[in-house]
Parts: sequence; C-alpha cells; structure tokens
Amino acid sequence: MPQNDPKASACNSLGGAIGEISPSAILVRIFPARRGTTHLFEPDFHRTFLDRKVEAGVARLVRRTFGNVADWRLAHDFYLPTGELYLTPDPTQKGYIPEDDQSFGLAPARRIAILDGAGA
Repeated sequence: MPQNDPKASACNSLGGAIGEISPSAILVRIFPARRGTTHLFEPDFHRTFLDRKVEAGVARLVRRTFGNVADWRLAHDFYLPTGELYLTPDPTQKGYIPEDDQSFGLAPARRIAILDGAGA
C-alpha cells in the first residue's frame, strides 16, 4: 500500500477546493481582512467575479492552509499551479496590476512559502 504524502495532499486539496469554486482561476489575491476583498484571476489576467462570501471563503482556505507563515495584515497572492504564496507587489510596483508585466508580479524575491513545505 503506497504511503500518502500529507504535504502533497494539502496542495492538491487546496488547489482542488479553489478549482471547484472557480475552475479557471490560477491566482488568488488575498487582501487584509479589514479590506474584506479577495480577487481571483484567470490565466489571461482577467479577474473572475464571484460572490463576496465565496471570495471570503477562498481567502479563509488559503489563510488557514498557510497559517502563521505570512503576515496577513498585508496582501498576498497564492499561485495555484505551483502552490506558492507571494507578497503582493505594492500598488506602485510592476505586477500589482496583473497584466502589466505578464507575470502576475510573481517575483522570487516576494515568495513567502511553497505549499509542499519547501521554504522560500
């Protein structure tokens, strides 16, 4: 009987849960709780519009999965294909508007954590 890898399972379950909510989403931008918004983006950099309660549920999933690894008083981006959590660029930096640099602002210097447990 093959052993289950709990870290890989966490990555698959988080990505799967978000995929069930928004199958085309590849990036989740989680703003601080006081702002009360979460944005999901598709590969073509367009935002997916969902009910605010659904967006809040996605944000809770990501926050719960990454726990205390991130300072949730700041905005973060979760990139589904790689399971990586990034600090969102400041509004004046490239990548804050996802399509401005065609990379969602996913610079290695902003990476906080990788869901499989490998640190940044």
